[in-house]
This record gives sequence, C-alpha cells and structure tokens, in this order.
Amino acid sequence: MKNRTVAYWLLFINAINLVTLIAYPYMLFISFYMFASSNTNDYVLEYIAAGVLATYPVPVLASFTCWAFYKNYKFKTALIMANLILVWVAVLLLAALASTLV
Repeated sequence: MKNRTVAYWLLFINAINLVTLIAYPYMLFISFYMFASSNTNDYVLEYIAAGVLATYPVPVLASFTCWAFYKNYKFKTALIMANLILVWVAVLLLAALASTLV
C-alpha cells in the first residue's frame, strides 16, 4: 500500500456510501410525499430537495474515482473525491433548514 492511513479512510468512506445506496430507493419513493404535505405555494425548496435526492447516486458513484487519485499518489485529492457526497448532504440540509424558516 502506498499510504495505509489514506487507504483505510477511503475504504471506510466508500463502505458508508455503499450502505447508504441500499436505502436510496426507499428514500426516493418517500421523497414524493414532500409535495403532498406542503401547505405553501412556494415549491422551490421542495424541488431542490427532490432534485438532490434524485441525483444522490451520482456523487456516490463519482466518489469511487478516489482510487484513481490514490493510485497516482494524490492523496488529498483522493480524500476530497471520497467526501464528494458531503456537498449533496449539505445542500439537502440547507434546503430543509430554509424550508422550516419560510
């Protein structure tokens, strides 16, 4: 191994990402109910949340490219790519927070 610590972190992060993909179909199905419970006429935040949930597998699959960076000794870039999913989680949390404030 080139860098054991980075390799173990990449394995751990990718394992968590794979586990979350198991619950993805259920969460996508449940996300359709966001529109049914809304009592406002402003659906922008609901559309953002639904879009984030619909595109969730994209960053999970893109995070597996971290191994290409690991192979080329770009360890910081590999860790950034492995944590790419955090961007989607942050947008989803911000949309949820903004919808409660509106």
